[in-house]
Formats: sequence, C-alpha cells, structure tokens
Amino acid sequence: MTGSGVRTVRYLLETPIVGHVLAADRDEAAVNLARWTILLNGLNHRVAVLRGDAYTILSGNATDRFDVIDLDPFGSPAPFFECALRATADGGVIAATATDMGPLSGARPTACIRKYGVSPIRVEFEKELALRTLASCLSTTACKLELGVTIAFAHATDHYARLYAVVRKGRKLANQTLESLGYLAYCPNCLSRIEARSISMLHNRCAICGSPAHIGGPFWLGPMWDMETVNSMIQRTPSLISSRLSEVQKILGRVSEEADAPMFYYTTEEVASVYGVKTPSLELLIHSLRAGGYKATRTHFSPTGFRTDASLQAIVACFRTVADKSQT
Repeated sequence: MTGSGVRTVRYLLETPIVGHVLAADRDEAAVNLARWTILLNGLNHRVAVLRGDAYTILSGNATDRFDVIDLDPFGSPAPFFECALRATADGGVIAATATDMGPLSGARPTACIRKYGVSPIRVEFEKELALRTLASCLSTTACKLELGVTIAFAHATDHYARLYAVVRKGRKLANQTLESLGYLAYCPNCLSRIEARSISMLHNRCAICGSPAHIGGPFWLGPMWDMETVNSMIQRTPSLISSRLSEVQKILGRVSEEADAPMFYYTTEEVASVYGVKTPSLELLIHSLRAGGYKATRTHFSPTGFRTDASLQAIVACFRTVADKSQT
C-alpha cells in the first residue's frame, strides 16, 4: 500500500521520533517509484522498500513487531486487521483508512455485514456511524487475540474514514474493550436514538412516537478521541507546512469541541424536514441551546451537524424560537 512512497517520506521528515520505516507494495511499478521518491529525499538509509503482499509481510513480523502500522488500502482495511494486530507492539498504533463508505454508511448493508461483521443503519449521522463501525471491527478482531484497543483519534472527511488505535496486550484490556461495544435503536420518524450494551435491552418500537425502530450493531460506543492527543496535535499544527493547513486547523478545532459531547449528531436540515420547521442558522441554534442550559457543539462530520444533550422536544422548540427571532 506504499504507492509512490510520499507518505513514507513524510513520516521520516515530519515526525522526529520515527527512526526507520518498512514500506511495502505488491505492485512492482509502485515499488520502483517509491524507491526513487525515497532516494530523491536522501532517506534510502532509513527505509526498506519491499515488494510483497501485506498479509505475508505483517504475518512475518508477529515477533519483531512494529510501533506503528499504517493501513491505507483501496477499499476496506478490515481484511488486514488480524495480521496487523499480531504485528503491532504492545502500546503501538494502528492507523487505518477506509474508502468504502457505501458499506460503512449503511447504503450497502449486506456488504457491511460481510466485511465488518456489523449490521448497519441508514442515519443522517452516517459518517460518525461509519467510523464507529470501522472501530467495532478492529476492536472485535483485537479481542479475539486478547488485545485491548482504545481510539486516540478519528475523522471522516472527503470520501474516507480514518482512525488511529492504540493496541495493548492483555485479557483484562480486551474485556474492557468489549465494554465499549453496543447497539443502537434509531427511529427515522422522529430521529430518536437509544444506545445499549446489549441488543436485548432495545425495542423495535420507538419509545417516543411508537414507530418502527431500526436496530443495528455492534458499534463502537466508546470515546473516539483522546484529548491529550488532540491537544498535542493542535499545538503542533502551526508548525506544519501544508496547502491544507486551514482545513486541518478547522477539523481539529471542531474535534476539540465535540470530543466530550453526546454521541450521534443531528443535522439542521434533517430535523427541519422531519418536524416541518424552518431550517435555522446553525450558529444561532447552538447559541439558543446553550442559553437553555444544554450542551451544544458543532461537529467536523457535517457543516450542518450539531451535538447536544437536549431532548428532541427541546431541539424542536429551539428551532422554532430561532425561526421566530429571524422573522422579527
């Protein structure tokens, strides 16, 4: 998955603590290009470029493990999770990118079950659920190997989802990881969402409006961001040289706001459509919710998304209040 070798070079040039990188790709042209990229940057003494399949290379390092493994395939990283977990050092990190947003977002439910072992739901907070599906697959695979997983950072932008997971060895940590998995009951009629650790605790009828509820899972219900990691990233961002610096800063700023907010964001257009109210300004809506004593933040997942601990009734009331103020 090394491709042109650009990310290999970036790890070495932009991350002072990285000493050596093993880069691999099964395509001969990619391997030759990566070697040339690395040579141009004067890093050939710190990189080993191999031609080979990721399964074979990772499986061959189950004893001499890596501190960081970066999985960036075309499509799903799930097939590589087990061999990557076996090859990750205790306390090491697995970074995984998924570009198959169709299955992860619930648009292709059979493919999601087949690839990730998760029964999906179609929701307006699909990008968040995509990441929680990806994290669920990684963590359930880890638990089978008596490994524990915590998510240090995650984001879903553009056309992909990406997470960074810390892997720790031990049966107790594996059991703790299992406690972060659970199920979700979602009502498309009124937008209510209820999560539970056991599927037996959920009902197929919405407790608020009585409509059929959609139940899916298991999803990762634990934290998606470690605030120490997020704050460290924010502190280092000004030193980056990137044409997308403002975008990176915006994502990190939103993540720092939403990290401790309730799961499963709403979108203004979906609430407005379901409840037949005017779509308010997101800024005014968040201000109104906070004025009412509720927690409310934006989310990096959607430009119209917001997180809040307010009830649906309170959210709709705020929609109407903001709409009334806008007309006066």
